Amino acid sequence: MKKLMLLLLLVSNLIHAQNHALYLYKGKFALCAASSAVPTGNLIKVQGKTFIEGCTVCPVLNGPSIGNSFLVPNPSVSPDGTDSTVWSFFWYSDSLPQAPTWKTLPTINRSFIVSDTLGGGMSNMFCMPCKVWKEVNGVTLVKCYGPLNEAAIPLKKALRVHKGQTSITQAPVGAPYPVGTIIPVKN
Repeated sequence: MKKLMLLLLLVSNLIHAQNHALYLYKGKFALCAASSAVPTGNLIKVQGKTFIEGCTVCPVLNGPSIGNSFLVPNPSVSPDGTDSTVWSFFWYSDSLPQAPTWKTLPTINRSFIVSDTLGGGMSNMFCMPCKVWKEVNGVTLVKCYGPLNEAAIPLKKALRVHKGQTSITQAPVGAPYPVGTIIPVKN
């Protein structure tokens, strides 16, 4: 309950600070918090900026989540308007289905320093399109496509992530391009 209250306080503060960019959504969504990405060889545009595209496999959950209205104005409509796709949103979870078995395991929050070595960056899969892929151990899995080395926050514009910045994730240590975001700091 304490973690949920802290999450709601954070959301409230971010909504106020970002002119109502965040919303609560209830329904099916991909949660990529403990996943990592691989480059696809393609480019992806986010809010007018071009990034290297990454792909990650994520479990589909059903329940509350947080979305960004600047990227997904209507969360009740899937990326292609069918049941073959879902949006990736965020919700804090102490446990969730994780690769490689996709059994539900405890999550481990950690920070890491972004590097410029191959795989040493991060990926942003917040409010990105995902395609239903397959089911493993009763868990529906999707392939989500989003930018490598782009920060999920701030919400109104796309920003590049740079070597030396600190990111947070629930992906395992050593995972290439872990899904996460830079910890915002005030100057």
